Amino acid sequence: MPANAPTVTVAFGISGSFTNVSDDLLLEIDIRRGRQYQNDFLESGTAAVILNNQSGAFDPSNTSSPWYNVLIAGMQVRITANSTVIYTGFLEDNAVNQGIYPTVSLTFVDGLAQIAKAIAPALATSQFQETAALRAARALDLADWTGGRSLTGSTVMQKTRQNMSCLEMLEQCANCVGGRFYVSRTGVATLVDIANKFTRPTRLLFSDQGDANSVGYDGIITNPGTDYVYNEAIVFRGPKKAQKTARFSSSVSTYGLKSKKLDAPVFSETSAANLALYAARKDADAVVLAEQIDFTAIGIGALATDMLETELNDLVQVKRRTYDGRNITIDCVVEGLAHTITADNWRVSYFTSVVDPYTITL
Repeated sequence: MPANAPTVTVAFGISGSFTNVSDDLLLEIDIRRGRQYQNDFLESGTAAVILNNQSGAFDPSNTSSPWYNVLIAGMQVRITANSTVIYTGFLEDNAVNQGIYPTVSLTFVDGLAQIAKAIAPALATSQFQETAALRAARALDLADWTGGRSLTGSTVMQKTRQNMSCLEMLEQCANCVGGRFYVSRTGVATLVDIANKFTRPTRLLFSDQGDANSVGYDGIITNPGTDYVYNEAIVFRGPKKAQKTARFSSSVSTYGLKSKKLDAPVFSETSAANLALYAARKDADAVVLAEQIDFTAIGIGALATDMLETELNDLVQVKRRTYDGRNITIDCVVEGLAHTITADNWRVSYFTSVVDPYTITL
């Protein structure tokens, strides 16, 4: 791995017992978590690990290998850097290259993939009028989730007949609390409500002017924000339940009508109306955003800790000076992130959106 970069360790495990892979066998690691754009559906986090296989130890047919009958679907992986966990997941694919330079490419997916495969069965009658946190816990139970949980959200949801994927249930929970659901880098199923979306106390500062305690970025993609404008929100509360709609008129007169529909079976009509007001307002203005921030993890010293601990929904700030001399500050929230680690480089990309300054009571 590159000099002056965090020290990476890849460990394979079964039932929570992990064994490190020798550093000299690591050729490349690619990690992708979250989403590239704020309006995308959340996708399973992936990690692609390429290993030197000249010894044949990672050939699944090698009965003398210590990894025989271990490199199978469902095998766990834990990737750490400077002893900080940056990815946990399960083996999905194992591609062995038997060419002149033998390698093996292992593809891992995180717990979101497990949840997405589970279906919440149909119920004979509507049941379970419960808070979003309790419904999220039940969805995880139905998915046989054995990892950690961190679930917040006191908004009461309508009774349900289920008959949907467990991930769809969790997306409903997130919509009802104006928050987000994701699986963390350490494998914790996380539901955060609107009051707790941005509670992590530290954040990275990116600057092209060498500000104190900042990381220098070498690539940034900005967007004027008009692609992300929504000024009408329709809260769908379920069949035969009153929908709630809100429209931000001044934005409509500027940008035209741009609507979004939230699948949010909120029990209280008042809470649903407040949710509609919030959703219609929070993206109603075209605000310049940094869609993507690219930098290197080599030589960033003590700031490596904040970089490695960055989680989806964390805050970052970008300071930049334009070619014509204007100073711009953009406050961002992390929608997704990517690491590409090779023997001589460590590239990182953050995919961000503008921090939502509004809050409501549901």
